Amino acid sequence: MKRAAIQNFRGYRALVLHREDASRDVLMSVLGKLGLAVEAVDPAALTDAALPECDLILFDADDEIEALGGRDAADAPPTIALIGHEAPSRLARVVRRRCASHILKPVRSSGVFTAVYLAVNEHARRQREARETEAMRQRLAGRRVVTAAILRMVLDDGLDQDAAYERLRAEAMRRRIPVDEMARDYLARGNGARQSPRTAGLTRNA
Repeated sequence: MKRAAIQNFRGYRALVLHREDASRDVLMSVLGKLGLAVEAVDPAALTDAALPECDLILFDADDEIEALGGRDAADAPPTIALIGHEAPSRLARVVRRRCASHILKPVRSSGVFTAVYLAVNEHARRQREARETEAMRQRLAGRRVVTAAILRMVLDDGLDQDAAYERLRAEAMRRRIPVDEMARDYLARGNGARQSPRTAGLTRNA
């Protein structure tokens, strides 16, 4: 399903990490007109790694801002780099911080909306992909444990694989728990754990 792009940023909290100058003034003015609540902080004034709560970070790539770190956390807000010098070392900072967009300095009124639009929507896409990847990982882990339980039932009870799965699924439905949870309980019992009431029905004569 095609998702609608985010284009209304009213109420978003923007943190501008930039020394006070004309570029910062223009940036704050434009962001305010777009409906964002803007807070500006001089990077030199950051005394620790704790940044104010925000939904979007715009930082001066000409400064090494330790508080930003690598910005690898999945829940970290999207970042926009303000680039004044296209030196490889400065651009490397942009890459390390996985910036979703950038603005060239000196900042002008044109281009700010585009940068915010791209950053917010790219960040939303990355978050969706991360959630989908985690859901897939969990599904694969569940399938592995179900497969292991089926193989154990084949060896212990002399069932074929289809019959073993049907027994596992039927017991899971009866107890109203997921099949992979049923499989984990069954394997735990087989590994010497105390027999759980949930797995008591998974015996040869069940």
